[in-house]
Amino acid sequence: MRNKASVIFVAVVIVSLLFCSSGKRLRFYQPVQQNLIGIKQLVVAPCDGSEDSALICSNLTSIIKQVDYFALFDQNEFTAVLQQRQLSYEDIKQADSLLQIGVLLDLDGIIFADLKSVEIFPDEQGVATVEKSVWTGEYERDPNGNIIEEISETGERVKQKKYKLQKVDQPYRIRKAKMQAAFSLINLKKGGLLVSRELTEDYSSSKIITDEFQQYPSDDEIKSILARQIVNKFFNDFAPKNILVKRAVEKGTALIDSGVVHAKAGNWKQAQQFWNQAQKNQPTDARVYYNLGIASEAMGDYDLAASYYKKATLLSPKKKLYQTAFENLKKVGLKK
Repeated sequence: MRNKASVIFVAVVIVSLLFCSSGKRLRFYQPVQQNLIGIKQLVVAPCDGSEDSALICSNLTSIIKQVDYFALFDQNEFTAVLQQRQLSYEDIKQADSLLQIGVLLDLDGIIFADLKSVEIFPDEQGVATVEKSVWTGEYERDPNGNIIEEISETGERVKQKKYKLQKVDQPYRIRKAKMQAAFSLINLKKGGLLVSRELTEDYSSSKIITDEFQQYPSDDEIKSILARQIVNKFFNDFAPKNILVKRAVEKGTALIDSGVVHAKAGNWKQAQQFWNQAQKNQPTDARVYYNLGIASEAMGDYDLAASYYKKATLLSPKKKLYQTAFENLKKVGLKK
């Protein structure tokens, strides 16, 4: 009986080890280019006073807020700091003092957006042949030849009309527009231009049949669509990609396990909160530092991830999982 129990125990241990080594597929952020590693704390410079430019800045601010990877600094607070130092946003593009401000406020980059032009073109008009359902002048009848009645939208009993498909010529309109904008991302801690893009976005509506009750897009609606599309195009040029990476997270105490649940769901900030608390309670537990390394790596902070992996290795030098974490950094992302 004892031998049987030992065999079962050994089998459970082997299965557990296989499960841990295989890891889980977790969502990591991966910077799209080398010079963008560590660029996470951002501020958006104000656009000029026009309503059209404001659309660009509001969309840019909104999309950055939606990504956990970035932290957006308050624009008004940044402006106040510049004014205290008698600087303007134009000065930032060339003044050495921008590096001091970046370090002072712990900011990595500033984004400038400049609306170059927006054009709403005259509507393109024409005639298209379309199939329409038209009343024949007759009513639907049952097999006995009696006119069929139906309930109208107003609740009345009315005769059911008989329709047929018929090709007819219908006038149509097509709305077209174009927007051009320039974007730049400047490194606030080291100086230098990180990203620079001049982008064009075109808009063309589908054919709008003029005698049908279709929503006719206004100029403001078209501008909103263009602003959203052109900002998305720029954002995709520098935003980190969300990829699936195979990683084995460590389980342990209740706090560690709670963090693991959030990590598997891709909620890295929540996972970090639990593991930071576990670190305070268990300052010599290598599992905590290893998991914090994974969280930092997932969020694109490779320097911090390396320091956590190093701490885990010092606390548990025989653990191969921790020793190979540095090699995994090369596989999942870019190194400085």
